Amino acid sequence: MDGYPPAYVAHNIPLLVVSGLDRSDGEPERTDGGIRITSEIPPVESGDAEALLRHFRDSDAGNLAWNGREHSGRNKFRVKIIGRDYVLPGRAAQLPASLQPTSPTTRPVLHSPLSPLSPEGPLFPDGLITSTWIEKHQDRVPSTYIAFYTFTADQNLSTKLDNQLKSDINNIKDTLSQSGYKTRLVVALLSEESVVQSPDVEERLANIRKHTGLDSKTSLFFLPPQSSAVELQAFVETITTTIYPLCIEYYRDLSKHARRKRSRGVIPPPTAPPTSGTSQTLSSQGWNVRYDFKLGVFAEFRQEMDAAVRSYESGYEGLLGPDVLEVIASWNPRWNEARLLADIFAIRILRCLLWNGNSTAAVRRWQLHRDKIRDFVDRRGKGSSTYGWEAWEARWATVMGEMIKKVSINEFRSNTSAIYLSPEKSIAIGERTQAWELLHHPGYWFYSASKHLITRRNLALAIPEEDRSPPGSSPASAIASKAYTYDIYLCPEPHEENPLPGYEGVDHCALIIDSLNKAIAEFELRGQSRLIQELQLLSAKESMKQESWKDALRILRPLWQNMTYRKEGWWDIVEEVGWALRNAAIRFGDGGSVVAVDWELMNKCFTHHPKWHYDITKSLDSITNMKTKPVVVLHESEVHSFLSASFAFEHAEGKVGEACPSQLTVSSSAISTSAPVTISELRIEFEGSMKPIVVRHSTGGEVQSQGPVVFNEVCLVDAVREGRHSQTGEADLTFRPGQRRIFEFNSPLREDGDVNAISTSFSIISDRFDFEYVHIFERTTCPDIWWGQQGMKKRIARANASALAVLPKPPKMELRFVGLEGQYYTNEPITLRLEVLNEEEVDAIASLDARLRGEGVPALTLKVAKGPSAASEEDEKSNLLASTSLPSTPLGRIASATSNTVEILIPPLDLPTVYEVAIKASYSLVSDMETPISRSMSMQLEVINPFEANYDFSPRMHLDPWPSLFTHDEPGNYGSDHDAYGLGQKWCLTARYASFATEELIVEDVAVEVIGVHGGIVCSTTKPMEVPAGGLKVGPRSLEEAQFDICTQKRSLDDRGTATLDVALAIKWRRNAEGAPVTTSTLAVPRLLVSSSEPRVLATVSYSSRIPFMIHFDVTIENPSNHFLTFGVTMEPSEKFAFSGVKQSTLQLVPLSRQTMRFRLLPSIRGDWIGPIQCVIKDRYFQKVLKISPTEGMKVDKEGILVWVPPDEDL
Repeated sequence: MDGYPPAYVAHNIPLLVVSGLDRSDGEPERTDGGIRITSEIPPVESGDAEALLRHFRDSDAGNLAWNGREHSGRNKFRVKIIGRDYVLPGRAAQLPASLQPTSPTTRPVLHSPLSPLSPEGPLFPDGLITSTWIEKHQDRVPSTYIAFYTFTADQNLSTKLDNQLKSDINNIKDTLSQSGYKTRLVVALLSEESVVQSPDVEERLANIRKHTGLDSKTSLFFLPPQSSAVELQAFVETITTTIYPLCIEYYRDLSKHARRKRSRGVIPPPTAPPTSGTSQTLSSQGWNVRYDFKLGVFAEFRQEMDAAVRSYESGYEGLLGPDVLEVIASWNPRWNEARLLADIFAIRILRCLLWNGNSTAAVRRWQLHRDKIRDFVDRRGKGSSTYGWEAWEARWATVMGEMIKKVSINEFRSNTSAIYLSPEKSIAIGERTQAWELLHHPGYWFYSASKHLITRRNLALAIPEEDRSPPGSSPASAIASKAYTYDIYLCPEPHEENPLPGYEGVDHCALIIDSLNKAIAEFELRGQSRLIQELQLLSAKESMKQESWKDALRILRPLWQNMTYRKEGWWDIVEEVGWALRNAAIRFGDGGSVVAVDWELMNKCFTHHPKWHYDITKSLDSITNMKTKPVVVLHESEVHSFLSASFAFEHAEGKVGEACPSQLTVSSSAISTSAPVTISELRIEFEGSMKPIVVRHSTGGEVQSQGPVVFNEVCLVDAVREGRHSQTGEADLTFRPGQRRIFEFNSPLREDGDVNAISTSFSIISDRFDFEYVHIFERTTCPDIWWGQQGMKKRIARANASALAVLPKPPKMELRFVGLEGQYYTNEPITLRLEVLNEEEVDAIASLDARLRGEGVPALTLKVAKGPSAASEEDEKSNLLASTSLPSTPLGRIASATSNTVEILIPPLDLPTVYEVAIKASYSLVSDMETPISRSMSMQLEVINPFEANYDFSPRMHLDPWPSLFTHDEPGNYGSDHDAYGLGQKWCLTARYASFATEELIVEDVAVEVIGVHGGIVCSTTKPMEVPAGGLKVGPRSLEEAQFDICTQKRSLDDRGTATLDVALAIKWRRNAEGAPVTTSTLAVPRLLVSSSEPRVLATVSYSSRIPFMIHFDVTIENPSNHFLTFGVTMEPSEKFAFSGVKQSTLQLVPLSRQTMRFRLLPSIRGDWIGPIQCVIKDRYFQKVLKISPTEGMKVDKEGILVWVPPDEDL
C-alpha cells in the first residue's frame, strides 16, 4: 500500500501509553502548543519492572493480522512505552499574530489545528481531512495513561514518599483534565518488600486512593514483591483486560461527540474568513463527509466493523456525490486530496468487508470504486488513457493483494491453499455471480498489477520529448500545458516518468519485476505451474531490458529445463524461452546454455530462421567473454532433441554362450538446412548382466551414408576403459537432417538374468566444448521395427523390445549322490558321496558350493577325492575344508566324459533334525572361460533317533547288614570318594528300548552311565545279563529289555537327606553291514530318587527247596530314621493260597534298624499268578498305611501284590 500515508491505511486499535518502566526521554519536544505531562518521581528500576516492560511490548497488537480472529486474543492495544514525560497535542490552534484581538469582546473563535476553520491549519479553508488527524488519535492521544511507581516499604520514608506519590498522581490528573482529553489515568504500584513485612500496606493504599480519587478496581493496581514470571504476565493481562472496556467507552464517547456535531447541521464560524482568491469554506456536505470518516475511524477503534462500514459508505457516497468532488476543479490540489480520500474510504470499506468474511462483496466493492473513479477521471480529469491512470490501476490492484495477505484468510494460508473463495452466505440465492467477482488469492492481484505497470511503461514511453524536459528547461507555457495534459496523481511528472538520457527517473522494470515476483511466490504456493512459467518468462524479459543478464539467466535456465510446455507440445512458447535464454547466455558468457539451446533449436518443429547457422560447432562463435570450456549434459526430459533413438533385441530370449543380435535405430529430425552433426562417441547402457556398448566415430563408407536409411553392422570387442568393462566398436556417427541410421550388434551373452536397455548417450568432444545428450528408452504403444540390410523391415510383436531374458546355458555337468543310506541316525557320522560327471564335449574347470540349510547347522567338511584329472596329492589335502557352507571349493579340471567324487562329511548330530543339502557346481569350459555355467541340486537329509526307551525303577533287598546305632563308628574325614559308612540300598533299573530304525541294527552293548550323584551317596552299577557275543540283532519296531542293579550307600550314617541319581542309557550299535563303525547312542533317563529318611516296606519271595510248592513271602520293614516306630501288621487269608505266620501283630523298630517277617504260602494253582496278597503295614502313630514295594518274582496290580507260582516242571 505504498503511496498512501500509513496512518490512512493502518487498522486502528486503542492506544495505551505506559509510563515509568523505561528511562527513555519519551516524546520529543513539540512546538505545536501541546500539553506536557511531567513527573518528578524517577522510573521504576527492578527486575519486575523489566519483566513487565517486556510483557507490555509483547502485548502490542500493532502487527496483528486484520481479522477478528487475531484481535480476539490477549493483544488488544497499540502499546507505547515512554519515560516520565509525555506531550499531548493541543486541542485549539494558536491565533495568528495578524488576528490578535484588539479588545476582549472581539476575540475570535479558536478551533482544532486540524480543522478546516483554523487559518494556520493544512485544511483551511475547504479541506476535508488529513492523515495527521488519524495519527493524533492513533499515536499521540491515548485512551489510557498507565503510570508505574515504586511502593516503598521503608517505615521511615513511607509517609514522605507516599505524599510525593499522591502529589504526582494529582498533578497528572490535573494535566489530563486541563488538556480537554478524556484520557483515563491508571496507576500501578510495585512493592519493594513482602507484604508480610509491611503490615500497614492496606492502610497506605487506602490513603492513596482517598487523596487521589482512584478507583481501586479499575484505576489502581498493586503488585506484591517476589512475584513469579507467570504472576507478572498475569498482572499485565489483568490490567489490559480490566481497562479495555473503559477504553472502548472512551472511543464511544468520541463517536457520540462527532455524531452530535454532524446532527447539528450548522457549520461553525471559522477563526478568520478566507481571503485568498475565490476560496470559500467547506460546504455542509463536506463536513458530513468529514464526520462520517471520523465515525468510521472511531468504530474501528472499537473493532465494530459493521458500524464502521456504514459510516464509511455514507462518507464515500457523500464524497463522490454532486456537492463535493463534482464541484472541485481537476486543476485544484483539493482534487487529488479528494481522490486520495476516496481511495482511503474504499480501502477501509474493503478491510471491514474482509474482516466480516464478505469476500465477494469486497471484490464487487473494489470493482465499483475502480469504475467510479474511472468515470470521474474520464469526465472531470485527464482521462483514463494516461500513464497516471495505469499507475493508479496498478496501485489499486496491489492494494487488494496486500490487503488479502494482511487479512490472513485461513483458506489462503492452509497447506492446500485455495485459488479463490466461494461466495459468502449473505449473497442472495439465485443471484448470478461472475467468476471475477470471487476473491482470488493475492497472486492474481499482483499479476493484474504487473499488467497495468507494463501498460504504464508503454504509455510513458509514448510521451513526447518536449514534455520530458525537466523544470527550468522549458517555457512556462509548456509547463502549464503539461499540468493540464498529464495525470500525476500518486505518480511522478513526465520528466521523471520517462526522463531524458542522462537524467534519473522511474525504473519501470524494477516495479514490474517486484510485482511479478510477488505473484510468482503466491502461485508457487498453490502449484499453478503454467502461470508460474508465464510470469517467470515475463520477469526474465524485464531483467533483460534492464541488461541484468545474470538475473535473467538465473530465471531462464531452470525454466527452460523444467517447463511443462515442452511435454504439452507448445513449441512456439518453448522456442520463445529458448531464444530468450540464448540471448541472455551470450551476453553473460554462459557457453553451456548456448550449446544446450542450440541443440534443441535444431529440431524441425521450431521456426526456421534463415540467418541462423544451425551448426552446433559454431554455437560459441558469438561469445567473447567465456571464461572456461563448457561441459554440457542434457537429458531427454530437459530438451526436445532432434535426435531420437530406439533399441530392440531381435529375440525375446537368449541363452548363455550364444550371440544375441540387437539394433540401435537413431533418427534425425533436424531442420533440412542444418549442418550434419558428428557424434564422437555413442554409448548404450544396460540394466542386468550385459556390458555397455560403446561405438566410436570412424570415417568410411561415405557414399553409403548419404541415403535416408543407413545400415551399419558393428563388430564388437571387449575392452576395459578406466576400470569399466565394455563392448567397443567403430562406425560412422555423422547424422544428416532427416537421416535414419541403424546399428546392428552381435553381443555374446555371458550371464543369465534379465537385461534391459536403459539409455543411449551421444557425446561430442571438441576443443571448444564437451557435450553429452542422454536419451532414455521408453515403452511405446507402437511396435518396434527390425531393419534388414536391404531396407527390409519387420515388426517386433513384443510389449518391450528392449528387454531380453537371458536363460542359463543348459548344463551337462551331472551331480548325483552315490551310496546313500536309507536312513541316517543321530550320534553317527554322516558321509555323503557326491559324483560330479562332466558330460560336456570339452574339459571343464569346476568348483563346488555345498550348503546345509536349517536350524543349528553344523560345520561341514568337504573332501575331494582324486579323479582322473584331479590335482596332486598335496593339492588334494589342501581341499579338505571345514565350514557351515563351502562356497566355491575348487574341483580342478574335469576331463570330458569323466567324473570326480566329493565326500561331504557331517559330524554326528545329537538331536533329530531335517536339513536341506544344497549343491551347486559352477564351471567354465576351457574353450570359453568367460561364460560361467552352473548346475544345482538339493536333497533333504532327515536324521532321526535310532532308539527310544522307557524305564522302570524299583527297589531291591540289599543283603548287607545295617550298621548298629550303638556300635557304629565313623572316621572324622573320609579317605576317598568311595568310602561310605551309611545305610546301603539296592535298586533295579529296567530299560525297555525300541528300535525306530528302518533297517536291522546290531546292538553290541547296553550300559548305564552314571552322570552325577546328589545327596552324599556312593553309587555302583552292575548288569545281571550280558549282550551275547556278536551283538543282538534288533529289527525295526522291535522291543528289547535290559536290567541294571544299582547299589547306593550314604557316606555318613547321620545323613538323613534325600539323594538323587542322574544316569543315562548308552547303546552301542552298528549297521548290519561289513565294516560298519560302532556308534554309541545315549538316551536320557529321568532323575532317580535313591535315598530317603522315610520308612519303607519291601516284599521278597523265595521258593522252598524242601517242601514242594512252598513259597516264602518275606516282608521287610526298614526304619532309616532316628525315631522309635510302631507298626501294625495284618495278613488277610485268600482262596488261592494257604499261609502260615502272624495274621495280626504289632512290630516295634528301633532307629536305624530293619526287621523281616516271613509268611509261608501254599498255592492252590500252578503256573500262574496268585493274589492279591492282602498284607497291610500301618504306622500306629501316624495312622498311615505303608505301601509294600515288590521285588523279583512279583508284580503289582490295582488290588495288591501278585506272586508267580512256577509250573510243576520248573520246580
